[in-house]
Amino acid sequence: MRLVSLLIIATLLALYSYNYFKLRSALGPGWKWTLLYTLISIFIIMGSRILWLVDLAAYPGLRKFLSCSVYMGMAFFFILFTAFFFLDLLRFLVWLIDLLLSACFGDLFPSAKVRAFLAVSFAFFACTYGWFEALAVRPVHIAIATEKLPKGVDKLRVAHITDVHLGWVVQEERLDRILEVVRAAKPDMLVSTGDLVDGDMEEREAEVALFRGLNLPLGMYAVTGNHEYYAGVDQAIAFKERSGMQVLRNEALRVGGIVLAGVDDPTARRFGEEPKPEIDVLAPLSENRFVLLLKHQPTVEPESIGLFDLQLSGHTHGGQIWPFYWGTRMVYDYRPGLRALAPAKRGEAYASGVARESRVFVSNGAGTWGPPIRFLAPPQVVIVDIVRK
Repeated sequence: MRLVSLLIIATLLALYSYNYFKLRSALGPGWKWTLLYTLISIFIIMGSRILWLVDLAAYPGLRKFLSCSVYMGMAFFFILFTAFFFLDLLRFLVWLIDLLLSACFGDLFPSAKVRAFLAVSFAFFACTYGWFEALAVRPVHIAIATEKLPKGVDKLRVAHITDVHLGWVVQEERLDRILEVVRAAKPDMLVSTGDLVDGDMEEREAEVALFRGLNLPLGMYAVTGNHEYYAGVDQAIAFKERSGMQVLRNEALRVGGIVLAGVDDPTARRFGEEPKPEIDVLAPLSENRFVLLLKHQPTVEPESIGLFDLQLSGHTHGGQIWPFYWGTRMVYDYRPGLRALAPAKRGEAYASGVARESRVFVSNGAGTWGPPIRFLAPPQVVIVDIVRK
């Protein structure tokens, strides 16, 4: 863990140093702005460590201010780094073209001062736009036709939220914006696929009241994500249960004419728990009912294909701040949106006699982690209509 912390700090120092030298090439040496830049950098780096190491629960105002300012500063410097890096890459390509073609396109490239102005302006714009994008939670509607609804049930509407990250940044006001989209959709049930909480939730009665105020006909259900374990899984589950949610921990139940299955996040292993294998949860479901699988991370076990009809996941945030999207694509094969999976050809699905056409939907998530902004990764509440074919 100490090695990881040192690597993070080293990466931040390298990033801030790169930004500094790019600004210095535009502004020239100057002790006043250098001192200001250094103090801001130290505040962000040390502030991020304080948030992890020091218990500020007794000072909620200070904790929220520190969280917002530190994480917004990190976002600004990262976006500034991205802008400078892109401009340098462009400069290199122009230099290469000049070298190969004996051209003089480099003479048309903006000066260091203009490049710095463009990069800083873009970073300010991206952070400002990202703040408002994070507040603009939108519904995403999908419809899944099936022959597996019981007689008398023609449609079941499920609202799916994930990656809300309730804590010191995302609180009652932002949660209310998310749940307003849920209320407007008038679903039969609400499901949460992990990372609902990201901090101590023992005295969050306002958030509890918002969830309990939904009064959905078929109730609310949840699974764990990795941040539930970071925040303390017992208190995270207790918060969900106080909010009226039933937490599915490697189990399945019948509700509203479908089967709802939920599995723990594999992060449980790092905290001394061993999740039940997913196949052991799904394989016994041999009846001809629609199976909705709730799973935090967008991974699909090959042996599970054909054992569920729809998997709902999150975790990636759609990158949250571009270009992190491409980083999540490198790690996870499943990009945001709905995707049909290749049918299973052997294994438990066919042995049970109920082979299903499996699909997976990966949501951008509804909240934010770290900086309270989103850039080109809008927050979503997914509204799933399971309809009779």
